[in-house]
Amino acid sequence: MAPILEKIMSGKEASPFILVKDTLEQSGQVLGLELLSNSPSEKAIVDCYSNPLGWVKDTTSTSTSSNLNPASDNITTTTLSLRNIRKATKVVTDVITSQRSNFTIYFDSLSQFLIASVPDTFNLLRSITALLTDTSRIIAIHHEDIPDADSFLPDASSKPQASNSLAHIATTLITLKSSEALRQDQEDFRRGTVAVREFSYLTVNGNAWDSAVCEVEHKRKSGKVAKETNAYHQGSPTGDLTVVNVWDVVGDLPDIEKMDLEESQTSDPAANLSFNLNLTEEQRRAKNDTVLPYLKTQ
Repeated sequence: MAPILEKIMSGKEASPFILVKDTLEQSGQVLGLELLSNSPSEKAIVDCYSNPLGWVKDTTSTSTSSNLNPASDNITTTTLSLRNIRKATKVVTDVITSQRSNFTIYFDSLSQFLIASVPDTFNLLRSITALLTDTSRIIAIHHEDIPDADSFLPDASSKPQASNSLAHIATTLITLKSSEALRQDQEDFRRGTVAVREFSYLTVNGNAWDSAVCEVEHKRKSGKVAKETNAYHQGSPTGDLTVVNVWDVVGDLPDIEKMDLEESQTSDPAANLSFNLNLTEEQRRAKNDTVLPYLKTQ
């Protein structure tokens, strides 16, 4: 049976809202663009980097070629300012309604919206999801280690985190982990050492473009939730992604079940004592027949 991630990438498994959570340690840009290129529908890219402070007028442009495959994709790029997300919501919904019923909205960074306003960001997503059909989807990248606007409020600890709320409304949640970091953790585990990373956020081999570990949580229409952990591998920077097993990019993981079994099969610590702790059958019967003083007899 094909992995869930492979089905979602190929479009064989429907998912209206795909959320890719990444960190500085492992970027989700490669996977996000792969999901976008495999979406068989009209594509709309929301560009919040070119004009984040509203220095120029918001624009919408349509192109028939891009660096995405296939080259004939019709892609609408909307350049928005983050000063007014409500205006951005209207612009995006107008773009959707002008397209055909099957469309894909791609957010290269939801964090840019969350920095401006958390409530307006969720209103934006709610407005878009209300227009979704069976052949349309949202693909969004969320940088989990970037604080949102609510993180700086005095009562921030009493409010739900935006990351958890996004994971709740997403139909497919893909959390990316660095394959190199997991490989290093595995080596530390085998050696019996614990790596101290209090002030080490990035490594030389971190944020690899060719591979990453993916923790997938997919919600089906039936209500069932499927979870799996796999990885992807990319042969070249411009090549397609291939879904593989975790150990293909990390190596053999420690067999925790085998270690637990070996621990349970160790010798009895009471075996070499000079006295016997076990009860005979007669002693066990007498113990069971004894009526304790705090028990009421029937």
